[in-house]
Amino acid sequence: MIITINPKKLLTALRILERIVSKNVSLPILSTVLLRTDDGRLRLSATNLEIGINYWIGAKVEKEGEIAIPAYTFSDFISNIDDEKITITVNKNIASINSQNYKTQILCMDPKDFPIIPKIKKEIVLKIDNQDFKNSLTSVLDSVSLSETRPELGGVFVNIINNKAEFAATDSFRLSEKITPIKEGVSKSFIIPRSAVIEILRILENLSGDVNLAVSENQIFMYDDDFEFISRLIDGHYPEYKKVIPDKFISSATVNKSEFEKGVRVASIFSSSISDIKLKAEKDLMEVSAKNSDRGEIVSSINCKLKNKPFEISVNYRYLLDGLKVIPTENIILEFTGTGSPLVLKGEDLKDQIYLIMPLRS
Repeated sequence: MIITINPKKLLTALRILERIVSKNVSLPILSTVLLRTDDGRLRLSATNLEIGINYWIGAKVEKEGEIAIPAYTFSDFISNIDDEKITITVNKNIASINSQNYKTQILCMDPKDFPIIPKIKKEIVLKIDNQDFKNSLTSVLDSVSLSETRPELGGVFVNIINNKAEFAATDSFRLSEKITPIKEGVSKSFIIPRSAVIEILRILENLSGDVNLAVSENQIFMYDDDFEFISRLIDGHYPEYKKVIPDKFISSATVNKSEFEKGVRVASIFSSSISDIKLKAEKDLMEVSAKNSDRGEIVSSINCKLKNKPFEISVNYRYLLDGLKVIPTENIILEFTGTGSPLVLKGEDLKDQIYLIMPLRS
């Protein structure tokens, strides 16, 4: 193989692929990136056996070929190249990389040992705007369970129905839902693993336009003309989470998000080992308080618009901050749904997103 390529474009591709490269000692081939010439372009491939990525970039191909090159060595070297182009020449299992100022040789592995990445079945299940897809995944990601006790909660649930996609996640302590219009889709539901969602978000940072998704029985495919992303799906039945979402509230308080967030952060300094803070809404003020036997206590007051009766509730401040982070409106509505029932967070005049937190015992 002999190719000439722009190192900046090469590095962009490597930065995406190297995040899924495995450091598996028993399978060292997983620590490599497969370089392969493909119809006048260079295709880079990486997999950890759970996720696979193919990424194409333009190159001048003088001789066809392929090689499995150590990902981190290759990436570290390319990141230090300032030249406008480099030439990669492969002879047996040695890759010679030459530029105007550098000459190097990297010991590689046999490309025949590189795992096969399944071919994408390009039957669109979902076509969605890149920014909408990114915002939807980001809105619910923090609520994904990190526990392995219930595997089906370890990912983002996607339900495609009636020209919209419902994204949801829960760890049993809080729940997030974001509903997004789509450009094309068929009725289907599936669970994307948390690790795959994180990689998808990183890829989306480098994309614009529409995103195409296809789903098989146990895999999800995301693709365009320059890349293919493949991941397994979580096998299991997602709980009927909509039954947990209250359809009415007892009281509600509207607060300025930035002021409220500041009050929560200050109160968190004095929270106990269970990260608890207390919210008390009464008339036109909301008190945010916390008490710690070793540090002291604090009460801060912020303006609010209270509807119906006064209320108070104790919640985990970390979960509260996660919810505030993903709701994009200037003002936040907190809905009290009863003692022992979830606290509901919504953006003012925002009907497509909801965040629930289970209360802590006082």
